Amino acid sequence: MKVLVIYPHGIGDCILLTPALRSFHELTGEKCSVATLERFKSAQYFDHCPYIEQVYYTKDAWHDFENVHIGFQTLYDNWKVFAKDNGYKGVVMPMHNSPESKILINARTLGIKNFDSPQTDIFTTPKDREIADKLITDIVGSEEFGFVQTAAGHDVKDLPADFGRDWLLKNRNLKNIIEIGREIDPYAHNINVQFEILRRASAVCLPDSVFYHACHAMNKPVDFVYFARGASVYDRVRPLHAVSENVVFDLEGIK
Repeated sequence: MKVLVIYPHGIGDCILLTPALRSFHELTGEKCSVATLERFKSAQYFDHCPYIEQVYYTKDAWHDFENVHIGFQTLYDNWKVFAKDNGYKGVVMPMHNSPESKILINARTLGIKNFDSPQTDIFTTPKDREIADKLITDIVGSEEFGFVQTAAGHDVKDLPADFGRDWLLKNRNLKNIIEIGREIDPYAHNINVQFEILRRASAVCLPDSVFYHACHAMNKPVDFVYFARGASVYDRVRPLHAVSENVVFDLEGIK
């Protein structure tokens, strides 16, 4: 059945959609199409996903409308018309407004009751890896390095300035750092290139962000992640497969 998934959620949440997309494809033999936020077009996150037929881009329910309720309803109504006109037999829009795992909400919305595996995915290419290798060489040569993100796009989620650099120096003895927003311009390279830089890091220090989810998608240990919004938020977005991570909810007393 030809299905359109309306998914006007964050880019980290896009990673949390991948187990449902993969399971749907394995169970039905069909690929879903996905409408994700217009502002993520340059990120190219879903461009090479083998479980997606077509990627579309949509407005932001939170920022492009009078209020969020009107936003989500308008998006659903407009995409439902589009789906009918373009031969889609099913239209779903996972909503993350209940206090449970977003991975499970996504699966249930697509009619999936049981996962073979809740493992999340990223989808990089040889070109992404080539660009990442060149950037790393230009910045740190062949030396080991730590990966840091400070600003997560939402003030309440951010780490303090230089916290990640200081933490990796003290706790992992890493002097060379590649930090998103300092050594790497996040708008100069698609998100998949940035994931490949992350993959090559010897250790990471992160806020609650897309890079946290990317680490788990590639089975990379998370040396330090700060969930400023607490355990209730963590429980909704945490991985459902076995991972290695150091999760912190309060920075007081941590060096």
